[in-house]
Amino acid sequence: MGHKSAELYDYIIGNKEKITEKWLASRKKADGSMYSKNVSPLIEEQLRKQNTAFIEAMTPVFVSKEEEECSEAMENWVETVAAARARQAVPLHEVIAQIRLFRGIYWGYIRDFFVEHSEADRNDALEWAEVLNNSFDYIIERFAIRHYEADQRILQSQQQMINELSSPVIPIKKGVGILPLVGDIDTHRAKLILETALEQSVNQQLDTLYIDLSAVAIIDTMVAQQIFQVMASLKIIGVESVLSGIRPEIAQTAITLGIDFKGIKVHANLMRALEQA
Repeated sequence: MGHKSAELYDYIIGNKEKITEKWLASRKKADGSMYSKNVSPLIEEQLRKQNTAFIEAMTPVFVSKEEEECSEAMENWVETVAAARARQAVPLHEVIAQIRLFRGIYWGYIRDFFVEHSEADRNDALEWAEVLNNSFDYIIERFAIRHYEADQRILQSQQQMINELSSPVIPIKKGVGILPLVGDIDTHRAKLILETALEQSVNQQLDTLYIDLSAVAIIDTMVAQQIFQVMASLKIIGVESVLSGIRPEIAQTAITLGIDFKGIKVHANLMRALEQA
């Protein structure tokens, strides 16, 4: 690309603040999203800086001979902003809609430059249009990928936190802890309980772990086997486990299913179990 493209680059960069302000002024809805016209001044300033950085990252495609440098600059912008939008729980379709809107505003400035510079011809316009569209398409594609990846990292982190909170081992005195189980337990969660109980019992140097089922509504054979596996595994590492709080309907179901509690210390409730201790 020749001097006309270099002039176009200077024109866009020289007007980057105006371009960004025009995009911000295009907001019409006040629906509470990040792109609403009534967002806080802090969010608006963040949008302003990020959009200006977008212009700075993309505009070099008109003059740079190194495609990798341009791709790296755009990729850095995409990764930073996609991670931010995922943390802010902004849906991907809202972001893509704004990129599409900004594409029209950006192209409008290229059109203005073309009109103001009579030496630019139709070939220049076609070349700029191709470069612009390819760049925007690249950014949209990469943004979708990065946004998805960031979403997955957040979900995994949240799931890990939920798993840890759903089966916490609570120390009550030296060498003694309680594992209160709440809600439905499926085979997946039972496996997590096994892993968590073993890890936390070792970390807390427990000798005895009380497993309380008072808040568990349903238990089936598979889950019961997992719980027994927890207790057997605890025994191997030197931790005695005690069951408490088995509700009557669960006990009846357990007997019907042929679940054997032989050799397992069982108490009516946690208070009774602790009194016996």
